[in-house]
Amino acid sequence: MEVRLVSHVLRSKPTLEGAGVRVNRAFGGPDLAYLFDPFLLLDDFGSRYPHEYLRGFPWHPHRGIETITYLVKGEVHHEDSTGTRGVIKTGDLQWMTAGSGIFHSEMPKPEKKRVDDRDIVDPEVRGFQLWVNLPASDKMTDPKYRNLEGSNVPQAELDDGSRVKIVAGEIKRIPRLGSVKGPVSDSLVDVNYLDFDMVENTQLEYTVKDGYTAFAYVVDGEAYFDPKTQEPVGPKSVVLYNYDGDTIRIRTQESRARFLLVSGKPLNEPIAWYGPIVMNTNEQLMQALRDLQTGEFVKTKATSFDYIKY
Repeated sequence: MEVRLVSHVLRSKPTLEGAGVRVNRAFGGPDLAYLFDPFLLLDDFGSRYPHEYLRGFPWHPHRGIETITYLVKGEVHHEDSTGTRGVIKTGDLQWMTAGSGIFHSEMPKPEKKRVDDRDIVDPEVRGFQLWVNLPASDKMTDPKYRNLEGSNVPQAELDDGSRVKIVAGEIKRIPRLGSVKGPVSDSLVDVNYLDFDMVENTQLEYTVKDGYTAFAYVVDGEAYFDPKTQEPVGPKSVVLYNYDGDTIRIRTQESRARFLLVSGKPLNEPIAWYGPIVMNTNEQLMQALRDLQTGEFVKTKATSFDYIKY
């Protein structure tokens, strides 16, 4: 066992996306794409103030990537140009393969709850969207949606009382369960996506595949991600690991820590990126833009799968 060290710690940057939604961008853009390969972008979006998110992300295209939308709180109303529509609610995920082309809108909304025979509106929305690059051989694959209700994402409690949700990948040595795998296993890129909630004064060891890119994004609290440093990392920061070693070791002290732990197999391919379209060459980008102008961007209607209870 060799423990990986941290190569970079990045503080997310506030920015505006869509029609004026406040997001905290953990990373994203061509300058960092090769560093995080196969991951392109991670946004932490939402607010407790509706005027900061209600304008949403109106109609826009995607090609050449997958997007994973994970909603911690609130609702996101989704619709695409072929008539596919739905609502992601608290705890739900949508794993979308844009492939050859999707034209859609994503609109955050406050969540309505029924409490004591009254309708209560909770104004806070918070979620994460991760972009995963597709290999050249699958850039123009047929688009697909995978819809996961929160109850369909397996959760497990560790020996120390910490908890983990497994969206994709596997975690081993779970008390009474042994190994637990996430429901998404058909991504075109090998991706592991875990949501940890660690209690105070505990230590986690997680095995990462050799050569895979791995990073953690701190949602709440703080933790120590590098065994050789005494500096904790707090909320809205991303921790990128180097490639040497097969084990990630994370510990907490006085504070709990909730973080996303993500790893994936690098593609090691050229990247040509323009807005929501990511291809391998500039010629492919120009073709995508021509398809948008001629109305030929969406090649086929996306299939949609609702995962059954785990």
